[in-house]
Amino acid sequence: MGGFVFISKAYFSERQKFVEMLDVNNLEKQSTRFYLYINIEINGNSFYIPLRKHVDIRMGNIGYAVPSSTKPFAGLDFRKALIVNDKTYIEAPQHVNVASSQMKNILNNMPKIEKLFNQYVNGYCKAARKKRATLDRLYKFSTLHNFHEELGIVVNSKEDE
Repeated sequence: MGGFVFISKAYFSERQKFVEMLDVNNLEKQSTRFYLYINIEINGNSFYIPLRKHVDIRMGNIGYAVPSSTKPFAGLDFRKALIVNDKTYIEAPQHVNVASSQMKNILNNMPKIEKLFNQYVNGYCKAARKKRATLDRLYKFSTLHNFHEELGIVVNSKEDE
């Protein structure tokens, strides 16, 4: 079972050239955004999915709706998931400022969330291998573009060089 964490400023500072990151050039905001650790195994990687105030789930399998009374469009945004395999970058918050209704929704639906996220990552990998990830509306704005090595995505073509 996963849980909410922060990802340290050092992680974001060392990855400023990553594409499609949330809160670009705002280390303070990046390091205080809640991420849900998803305990699924894809190439031995640890995935962290941000909880955002507005995720348009109507776009398809890009996230999981986790509304609250004050944030009706909140959700876990699969497109902005990060791989953090070095646990020194992970920080436990002193207080998880997430509505109890959202926590309950996530806890009660963790197997479904994990399944949907796994489908998203596998779909991304398939699209990337076909060189379609930057064109596909589900993956165009994904942070997974930064993690091809971790995901084992190899595109065999001389055009890539």
